[in-house]
Amino acid sequence: MSDSEPRRAATIAGAVALVVALGAGIASIQLLVDHSYRVAAIRLVAAAVLFLAVTRIRAFVRAAVERPSAWEDRAGETAWAPPTHGHFEHFHDEIKFSARSQRYFDHVLWPRLNALASAATDPPARLDRPAGRRFGRGPSLAALRSLVESLEGRR
Repeated sequence: MSDSEPRRAATIAGAVALVVALGAGIASIQLLVDHSYRVAAIRLVAAAVLFLAVTRIRAFVRAAVERPSAWEDRAGETAWAPPTHGHFEHFHDEIKFSARSQRYFDHVLWPRLNALASAATDPPARLDRPAGRRFGRGPSLAALRSLVESLEGRR
């Protein structure tokens, strides 16, 4: 049994509990509330159940966002083995992935580029960091191209 199965079961149980709570609230309103107040009472129960659902979803999203990434755990590691294909393909894939993910650019490629820049020049120099794009995307390919060209110019 994998780790995702208990989480999936808990999610399904939570959804069923919300549906049962909504159904029980509406059934009790139909039996106990006067006809003139039923619409307002049903809306109130639906709003309360929706509030509970949104609160649970918000807590889940907050926990997923605040969880440390695998890249942060590996930040101190110095030993890195390149993949089996050539260096050109590896760097090509790494630059394309950095353009798709700001987090990958910040935690993996940017420290490597700074290490290359400091090793390429006698007085260690820092590179100018390109700005990322919206929706968690890394710098554009043109910005990464100019960054690599400035690094090559320091050789």
